[in-house]
Amino acid sequence: MPPSKHIQSFLSRIPELRDADQRAFLYSDLDQQRVDNPDGYQEAQKFWTQLLLSACKQGLLSTAHTPQPRLNTTLASSEEDEEDVLDRTQPIEDSEHTEAASVLCFERAGLAARLAFRGDTPTGVDGIVDEMERSGVVVEAGDYLAGSTVRRWAGRFVRRVPMVGRQMAALAWGAQDPQITLDSSLVVRSLVEAAASRVTDAHYARAACALTDNLLSMDVFREQYAQPVLTTRGKLSLEDARLVLRCLEDQRQATSTVVEAGDSHVLVKFAMRRAQRVQPVTEADRNAFHVVSTRDMIARQVTALESRVLELDHKARHAIVHKLRQQALGYLRLKRHVESDVLAKRQQALDNVERIVLKLQQAASDVQLLQAFRSGTCALKGLNEQAENMHAERIFDDWADQALHADEIQAVMDDGAVVADGMHVDDDVLEAELDALLAADEQKEAVSDKQDTADEDMLADALNKVTISPEHKASEPNVADTKQDRIAMLAE
Repeated sequence: MPPSKHIQSFLSRIPELRDADQRAFLYSDLDQQRVDNPDGYQEAQKFWTQLLLSACKQGLLSTAHTPQPRLNTTLASSEEDEEDVLDRTQPIEDSEHTEAASVLCFERAGLAARLAFRGDTPTGVDGIVDEMERSGVVVEAGDYLAGSTVRRWAGRFVRRVPMVGRQMAALAWGAQDPQITLDSSLVVRSLVEAAASRVTDAHYARAACALTDNLLSMDVFREQYAQPVLTTRGKLSLEDARLVLRCLEDQRQATSTVVEAGDSHVLVKFAMRRAQRVQPVTEADRNAFHVVSTRDMIARQVTALESRVLELDHKARHAIVHKLRQQALGYLRLKRHVESDVLAKRQQALDNVERIVLKLQQAASDVQLLQAFRSGTCALKGLNEQAENMHAERIFDDWADQALHADEIQAVMDDGAVVADGMHVDDDVLEAELDALLAADEQKEAVSDKQDTADEDMLADALNKVTISPEHKASEPNVADTKQDRIAMLAE
């Protein structure tokens, strides 16, 4: 398969491939590099793994026709991990078809030819894919859809016989579609698990009634959960929808079964609550699904008839503008017929079915309420049995005895405190002793002050006897004459 212009545009934005020397290394036989240059081989393996995951997430490696994709070709650096690459990619948006390309798996056949760039073909990419499969990054679609380990091993064995393998794969997936094909598609496990988690979040954010909102057809599943998987408007590819559903089934979050022939009549059932495991499809589920499917079908018919009325009105006005009276009358007559006969009856039928759906939802709500009462009754019964086994009367008698004993101990403690309080000294005696101590301290301070005054007087007398020459007096005109200044000078 020749490389498409979308893949070429994707590859042209990768710096490593624009450099001729780096491209020559990355497009060389990497099996030989495994021995000669182990470090270089590890870098090349990481580069190709990130490139393939990025291209797959954008739908570039799918065989589906997808016009004018939106590309984000930035690859992670060597320090970034795989999740950073996946978060920065944007899928292809198909503006002409409601079904998008697969963004969860890629075709192995012809992969090297599709990744050819500027005349170079990556000869070692098949070895990289083998390494990705051995490490569990990717797994063959047939093995992934088989579900359990036993069925996956059976699928690997019977794929050698094409027709038997196709029938066994259909049986392993629940016999939902005998036309399921086992090709060379490789499923990116991390992408499928991330998509299944987003689908689960989106479902339980909108589900209000466990009976009706948890039952969907495959068509509704593909339309309703395209946004969480593709992050854009459109419709999930049938292969991606099956992969996500298989992941949800392995996690016990959803199950599916065939109610009639065709994908539109595959019943998808989610668990009642996210924390619970999904229960098998019951006959009540089938009947409720039939009612809900009928309501959705009539609602689509009403929408189509309303669009038809607007179209006829537009055509009638256009005919009037161009003076086409008879043609305008024909459009108005047909418009009146659609409004009064067809649309009115379809609207009435939709109202009747809506009443049935509301009754079912009310009944389901009543069942949940009764289950809550039953659970509450069982819980209360268990608590009452525990209380009876604990012998409440004996517990309260023991409590009264122990409380009385505690009061007696407290009374003894109070008597001991009274005795201790009796051994005390009179406050007047303490006050007299404190006054005597204070008087002694004051007397000591007075004696100390008197001694300081005597020392100062002696220093002052000694200073008055000192004679100072006139020359010294002239050189020091600022000498103080006061008593305190002379004391300070003598101290110096």
